[in-house]
Amino acid sequence: MLASMTGFSSKLVSLDLPKLGKISFSVEIKSVNTRFFEALCKMPSSLSCLEIKIINLLQKKLSRGRVYVTIRFVDTHGALECITHSLSNVKGYVESAKAIQKELNISGTLEISDVLQLSDVFVTTSSELSEQDEKFILDAIGGVADQLMSVRLEEGKQLKLDLEKRFALCKEKILYVEKLSKELMDSIKKDIGQKLVLVEKGDEVAKLQLDDLYMTLNKVDVHEEITRFKGHLQSVENLFTQDKIEKGKRLDFILQELLREVNTTMAKCSHLDISTECVDIKVELEKAREQTQNIV
Repeated sequence: MLASMTGFSSKLVSLDLPKLGKISFSVEIKSVNTRFFEALCKMPSSLSCLEIKIINLLQKKLSRGRVYVTIRFVDTHGALECITHSLSNVKGYVESAKAIQKELNISGTLEISDVLQLSDVFVTTSSELSEQDEKFILDAIGGVADQLMSVRLEEGKQLKLDLEKRFALCKEKILYVEKLSKELMDSIKKDIGQKLVLVEKGDEVAKLQLDDLYMTLNKVDVHEEITRFKGHLQSVENLFTQDKIEKGKRLDFILQELLREVNTTMAKCSHLDISTECVDIKVELEKAREQTQNIV
């Protein structure tokens, strides 16, 4: 099976935590392709203590990709955060105001409405999460990650179908290249046979031509390149049948080797029909490589 690196999943989660009671929050997880695993979390400060655990959880489930996690409280989050006053800050403001009034001989009184307009009079405090509370929350987030993985696997099926078509076409064309190469070599061997007859008769021009034909025969022999190309195609088929999810990097490496072999074939054999087929193979391999960039 193949899994795509792109996907989106969201869920509204309602939990009855053992220690803190009922809470509701929405979870959105989006992933896009990248070389390694990255996670960016946007969540309330009361859940920031779970960020590292959330990232580790997502890495185990999603393996690769740039992952964006957004968590928002719904309706109320009083179970995890509460607003309280800071007496120390208020006392500081009042004492400073009295000192200013006395020093500068300013008249007037400080009312409660004045105090409430001051900054840092109210502070937000987070409730401490128990191990059970953390487990409930992480399990809920893990469930959303599982939904995302299902989406990625579904898209991976489409990617696999597309890649299989492209590799099947490459296999068809490399077999045709093999046929053309054999015909070309047979033609050169026939010319060599004719020149050998003339050389035996003492034809010096034929001897020089014979040397050129031997060099040409050696140059256009792409049997090794074609054999390796077919071997790499077999590696792709084997890779597709494996249960392991992470195949993107391996597949990308095999595609590099396939491109290397077809480039070498084109460089060694300048036959027009062979070059045309090789160009077609390169086009399919490049398209496959673009798709591979999105595979886990």
